[in-house]
Amino acid sequence: MNTAETHAAQVFLAHHDFVKGVALKYAPWPGLMEDIAQQVFLEFMAKESKWDLSNDARPLLATMTRHIAMRLWRERTRQQPVVVQKLADHIRLLAEEREQPPRYEEEIGVLRSCLQKLPEKSRELVELYYYNDIGTPEIAEQVNMKADTVCRALSRVREKLRECIQQSMRQGGSAHA
Repeated sequence: MNTAETHAAQVFLAHHDFVKGVALKYAPWPGLMEDIAQQVFLEFMAKESKWDLSNDARPLLATMTRHIAMRLWRERTRQQPVVVQKLADHIRLLAEEREQPPRYEEEIGVLRSCLQKLPEKSRELVELYYYNDIGTPEIAEQVNMKADTVCRALSRVREKLRECIQQSMRQGGSAHA
């Protein structure tokens, strides 16, 4: 390893926990966080000569981690037979309810009700991203928005859905309660 590679590896290791935190946020699948962190390290090191490591590396690492996490999350969840279940699992895990047994059928019903409560534009983004499996750059072109705006909008939609599901589950498992 040359000096530049050693420095790049040290920078990555100094931010390893940060990378794992970002990975967990975007792909909260058991065991996936470590896979994402390893992939970020490999891609970071493969392009180490391109990075200006004199600046804070966290924005770069956050972007890399988010892209890799979302890519691995999509690959992992494509194995799920029901797209709505994938979204319910993601929201359930974001809420860190891992210690409780899964309540898929109940959550899917609540999720469907919560989806109906969203504004039409938000439902359109969910449909394009989760049902049609279209990436954010393509969605951005279709809805005449910037890709990072679509990412933030999807993040806000997931948060609203998580809150709706949590509130509905506290009120007895029905989104109509």
